[in-house]
Amino acid sequence: MNEKINMGLNPKEQQEREDAEQLADYLARHPVPVISKENLKEAGPEIMEFEAMITLFESMHSLEELHSIIDLTPTEAPKHPTREPARVALIPIVAKLNALKKETNITTEKHDELKAKYMRLSRAVGMINNNKVGHNR
Repeated sequence: MNEKINMGLNPKEQQEREDAEQLADYLARHPVPVISKENLKEAGPEIMEFEAMITLFESMHSLEELHSIIDLTPTEAPKHPTREPARVALIPIVAKLNALKKETNITTEKHDELKAKYMRLSRAVGMINNNKVGHNR
């Protein structure tokens, strides 16, 4: 008998309780690895790699041309010859930015500075909403 007894809870409360139990179970089986401060990597080489990725992106993708893309449907987007390669090129850049924060001894100020550089590229690529590319998020 796997059923749990409803101890006077309304259906919403019962669902919230079950959801909380499922979340606790998932987190117990999939712990988030925490790297101690002593084991963090030196940020310097990682920062240089991140900045090289930014420079490479800018050399391969015209930010001005990306900003000029305004009308685009979600169906057209994966086939767009300018925007799609730029969007895909952002994936390892944001992954590196996240790794810098989690795995290195980078300062908050330096991370914020690098995040601003990434956001400049991300805004150039933009987000599609109602068949328009928004470049200001």
